Amino acid sequence: MEFARAHKDWTIDQWKEVIWSDESKFMLFGSDGISYVRRPVGTRYDPKDQLPTVKHGGGCIMVWGAFSGNGVGPLHKSEGIMDKNVYLTILENVMLPYARRTHERRYTFQQDNDPKHASKLVKKWFENKRVPVMQWPSQSPDLNPIEHLWEHCERMLATKKAKNAKQKFEQLQDVWKTIPQSVIDNLIESMPRRCLAVLKARGFATKY
Repeated sequence: MEFARAHKDWTIDQWKEVIWSDESKFMLFGSDGISYVRRPVGTRYDPKDQLPTVKHGGGCIMVWGAFSGNGVGPLHKSEGIMDKNVYLTILENVMLPYARRTHERRYTFQQDNDPKHASKLVKKWFENKRVPVMQWPSQSPDLNPIEHLWEHCERMLATKKAKNAKQKFEQLQDVWKTIPQSVIDNLIESMPRRCLAVLKARGFATKY
């Protein structure tokens, strides 16, 4: 509720300057399609959720994506398990160039409270690069609009078959790149309503 209280009066222009980010795992079973694994924040690295990613088919792929008021940003496929070192590489080589190219120095970076995001290594990187990071409440997927983009991708890919992980990622990229700006605008414009919904629900789950 503290987050919702602090941001309930933010303008749409302020929300447009936020770079929303998240990771999502897409698992392949043979060549018949894809199964999606959604896990609560903070449980992504439980042993029961750990499945090996692969480079050339089968298994699953882990992707990192971001968007802001300017539209969808990069979609990056990670090889292997995404730990704090892999995440740091994404921040340095993918997120930061995107942020500087599209927002110059006026932006706030959003990430959830996954353990790798909160590591000392990553926190130090943010400090050194002077990246403003939004203080995100724990267990709050209903506040993060990027979840709706993942769901959009899932729906669009539900009936598409892929021979391997490489092809599935290419399909995912195609869907990601064609997400309409109107969808982005609607998600950003929903943020004031999301904050109010959290306050009305007194911190419990909302319709979002």
